[in-house]
Amino acid sequence: MDFLPINIDSKDIIKKFFNMQRIEASDMLFGNLYIWHFSRDISYCILNDCLVIKTKFANEEYPFIFYPLGLGDKIKTIKDMMDYFSSKNWRFSLRSLESHQKDEIESNMPNIFNIVPNRDRFDYLYKVEDLISLNGRKLHGKKNHFNKFLNLYQNFVYERIDSSNAIDVLDTYTRWFNDNPNINDGLRNEFIGIESTLKNFDRLDMKGGIIRIDDKIAAFSLGEQINSNSVVIHIEKANTFYDGIYQAINQQFLYNDWSDMEFVNREEDLGIKGLRHAKMTYNPIRFIEKFEVTIKE
Repeated sequence: MDFLPINIDSKDIIKKFFNMQRIEASDMLFGNLYIWHFSRDISYCILNDCLVIKTKFANEEYPFIFYPLGLGDKIKTIKDMMDYFSSKNWRFSLRSLESHQKDEIESNMPNIFNIVPNRDRFDYLYKVEDLISLNGRKLHGKKNHFNKFLNLYQNFVYERIDSSNAIDVLDTYTRWFNDNPNINDGLRNEFIGIESTLKNFDRLDMKGGIIRIDDKIAAFSLGEQINSNSVVIHIEKANTFYDGIYQAINQQFLYNDWSDMEFVNREEDLGIKGLRHAKMTYNPIRFIEKFEVTIKE
C-alpha cells in the first residue's frame, strides 16, 4: 500500500475526492492539510475508489487515518486499513469522524470499536450573517468593539490578498512572529505553514483579506470554501495595538469575501481555555462534533 506525502501538487486529487460528498469538519480540507503538513507526517493513498489520509503527530507512536473520502466502498477500505495497520504492528484508529460517519461505521461494523467524542476537536459553526451584522444581545459586546474600531480608525482600508501583496503580508507576519516573546513549537509550526501558504497563495484555493491602517497591515485572515454553503477560517492574525482589530478582520473578511455563504466554520479550540472562551463569545449555532475510533480490547 503506497502512501504519498502531501504537498501542493496533491491539491487536485484530494479536492476531487473531498468534493464527492458533503463534508463539514475542517480536518480534511486541503488548505488545512497543507498548512499543517510541515509539522506532522500527512500522506494519502487511493484504495477501493476511496482516498485515505493518514497522519502521524511527532509526539505520538502510531499514525491514524481519517474517514475515507469518495464514492467507493468505505467499509471495505476501513477493513483493509485495519489489516494494513496490523501488518505494521500499529494500533489502529480513526479520528475526526462526523456524526453520520460514526453512524455508518457503527451500523456496518457493530461491536468492534470504541467510539468517543472529542470535545477539544469540535468545530464551531456560526451564521455568516450574524458575524457580519453583529446584531442581538449575545453579540452586543462584539459590536461595541467593532464600532470603537470604526470610530478610531476611520481611514482603515480592506484589501484582498493576491500575488501582488502576499509577500507584504508575510513580511508583516514575520515581524509579528519575531517580536513575540512567547514562541512555542505550535506557533513555530503554524508560522511555517502560513509562510508557505502565502508564498504559494496563487496555487491554493483560498481567499485572504487584509486590514490596513495608515498603509500598515494591521490584520489578515485566510479562508476556504468547504461545501456549497460554508467557509472555513483557517488563519486570523492581528496587531492588538489597534483596539477592536480582531472583531474588525472577522467582520470585514466575511462581509467582503464570504457574504454569499450561509455558515462559517471557525475550527476547533484544542482544549485551550482562552481559545474556547473566545469562540463561545461569538455565539456558535452548533458544534460540528467529531469522534475518535479505536478497536475494543
